[in-house]
Amino acid sequence: MGRAARRRENQASRGVRGSILSRYLMREAAEAWIAVTVVLLAIMIGTRFASVLGIAAKGELPRDLLVDVAMLSTVRYLVILIPASLLLAIMLSLGRLYADSEIAAMTGCGVGFGRLCRPFLWLAAMLAVVTGALAFSFGPWAGRQADYLLKDAKRLVQYTPFEAGQFRTVAGGRAVFYTDSMSPAGDRFGRVFAQIDEARGASVVVADHGQQSIDPASGDRAVQLFDGYRYYGLPGAADYDVMQFHQLTLRLSPPPFAYINNQRVLSPTLALAGSADPQDQAELQARLAAPLSVLILALLAVPLSHLRPREGRYGKLVIGILAYLAYINLISFGQTWIAKGRIPPAIGLWWVHGLVLLVAVWLIARRQAMVR
Repeated sequence: MGRAARRRENQASRGVRGSILSRYLMREAAEAWIAVTVVLLAIMIGTRFASVLGIAAKGELPRDLLVDVAMLSTVRYLVILIPASLLLAIMLSLGRLYADSEIAAMTGCGVGFGRLCRPFLWLAAMLAVVTGALAFSFGPWAGRQADYLLKDAKRLVQYTPFEAGQFRTVAGGRAVFYTDSMSPAGDRFGRVFAQIDEARGASVVVADHGQQSIDPASGDRAVQLFDGYRYYGLPGAADYDVMQFHQLTLRLSPPPFAYINNQRVLSPTLALAGSADPQDQAELQARLAAPLSVLILALLAVPLSHLRPREGRYGKLVIGILAYLAYINLISFGQTWIAKGRIPPAIGLWWVHGLVLLVAVWLIARRQAMVR
């Protein structure tokens, strides 16, 4: 009884130590992952914001939509970012543990390679679920929302009649507007000139000042002009009417907008799964590759992180980055070959995952052989 009790006590003690060690390794990797993700995400958001800002500078996107479009586009980038950031996070955290001789101490206390890998694989499994949700559902949805906002904004901008100091053609060339100044909000403007083609002739309107309002639901624009004249008649004819007005209201209605998604990368996953088109199958395989790559790269990162004594803690990061780039490029090549019909969809990208997984298993076996 005494020996059995001591055995149970030792097992419980090992379980507690193993739990503490797992939480410690998980925390180290999670903190590194958050730090790397924040840095990479900030770079991606900045790049996307600069791109959207260029569209807004051309007058094709209202300024109030800049943040919305940039943030929606960023959701899609997380699918690419999470596998890369997890690989770097595991290598950074293990690099520090190797450099501080903590891994040597763990190995001396009987911590095997499997126990060392387990916390990182648990973290990878959780992030793989998040990546799968982003790749199959939230990412395409966010991309469609951003695309919708861009296309709808461009449609409405075409029906924006006023831009200070420039002649603007709207309604398919049926109207031309000019104003010499506008308020910062764009709702009030100075002297106005307008030429409008109507059913029985053309009219020219000049006004001292004006204002406009937009119905946010329909996009209809009401333009109110004050203290001016309206000249109506046939171009080239001497017979025309002149009307002086104190207030004249013009209404511009943009054509109805029917959103059409013409990008396969934004298509719903169910639509891709029900299609026999090789290009649709290639996109479906690319989405499936995202969560799988999280797991495989996490497994690959552990043996790649091994450092020899007195080797710099960041010495293997370059190898890890090159391994990630090779993996991603193989996925890209495989997706192209599936889309062109060179690889059957049944084979898909499984050969890429199998190849990288085989390399990871070989490195792990080699590392364990060195330990023995």
